[in-house]
Amino acid sequence: ERLTSPFDYVNAAELYIPKMRNDPGRVDEHTEEVTDFLNNELPKLSASLVLFSSWKQMFKVLEGLDEALRDRVIEQGGRSKSAMLQQHRERIDQGQPSCLFGLASFAEGVDLPGDYLTDVIITKLPFSVPDDPVDATLAEWIEQQGGNAFSDLAVPVASMRLTQAVGRLLRTEKDRGRVVILDRRLTGKFYGRQILDALPPFRQVF
Repeated sequence: ERLTSPFDYVNAAELYIPKMRNDPGRVDEHTEEVTDFLNNELPKLSASLVLFSSWKQMFKVLEGLDEALRDRVIEQGGRSKSAMLQQHRERIDQGQPSCLFGLASFAEGVDLPGDYLTDVIITKLPFSVPDDPVDATLAEWIEQQGGNAFSDLAVPVASMRLTQAVGRLLRTEKDRGRVVILDRRLTGKFYGRQILDALPPFRQVF
């Protein structure tokens, strides 16, 4: 059973899954849609973290951002994670909007309480890349045991990673905010419900 949490999830945070036209499998179309969403949303946000699953998509989205928004983005790649977080905090302290763009390493070990982070935007479900050798070996073993590598391995692993990513939002009991997931598979695929049910019980907006 779940341990009781000090967090009042329902009142503290909202989980928003916008109606996306494109599945992340259609990479270019999905990337374009993510870019449009961010161009529309970022102007309203003061402290956000956008998590990507690939460098390629991150840089493509960055390229497509409105000029005025690019200045507020601190993207992974040039500096250490701690330097990026430091810069983000300084901007927020000065009353400037700031947005972090990062990959999987930003889904863990990022502690930005209070006003330092109010919106976490996840561009797609964190499924493993098919050519990961460890996962491939494990998948093969599961199939040999008569299991289903997708539902027995891929879905639980993605679910765990997503829960970890979502955990960036509420760091203290006073924190408030929103998690946005730009992946229609959460509401459209059979495994979506299982992944949603594993997340903290936020207020859900679809």
